[in-house]
Amino acid sequence: MLLYPLLKKKKPGLIETLEVSKIETLSSGLVKIKGRLKAVDHVKSPITETKCIGYNYSQLAYRSAGVRRAKGSKKWRTYRTESKSTDFYIQDDTGKIKVNTKDISIQINVNRSEKKLSRTLLDVENLLLEDDTEYIITGTVVNKNNSVEIIKDEKDKELRVMDIAFYEFTFEDIPFMKKKVGFFIVFLVIGILCFVIYKSFSN
Repeated sequence: MLLYPLLKKKKPGLIETLEVSKIETLSSGLVKIKGRLKAVDHVKSPITETKCIGYNYSQLAYRSAGVRRAKGSKKWRTYRTESKSTDFYIQDDTGKIKVNTKDISIQINVNRSEKKLSRTLLDVENLLLEDDTEYIITGTVVNKNNSVEIIKDEKDKELRVMDIAFYEFTFEDIPFMKKKVGFFIVFLVIGILCFVIYKSFSN
């Protein structure tokens, strides 16, 4: 019973249950696509002023949490974020489709740059670039004015771009890690039980 909450399989959500679709087979509705990005236009990133398709910008502070910050454990905490992107295409080996980036969520760890403002303040940017990086796009396919594109639909409320590493870390199981954690917990519980039994017989 103690181990069950830690080892039980989490119920998969909407993004996990969606299968990756090929662009040439897409139909209207919510989809998940894997591919590389092709630029339509560019924006300038806030730190390095790089021309990019889009960016995720964060300001971090090295501080404690809570009201009594002086007594808490300190770590880098995000206190402000900003994302911006132009429309772009995502392309796989079967074709490409335009992504309308209005209200898109950018969740990436690639193309990272940092700017340290002080000992306790840090600016970070991650860029969407037209390079060899593969991304996962989830959104809704619609046909607008005889043009097919991916948007954030009010019904599905999903438009997200993630690099593959971020997606796998967030949404996919990592069996070998779960196995290691499971063994560690089992041996820890056995060790505690042995200690309790030993102390009981000693007394």
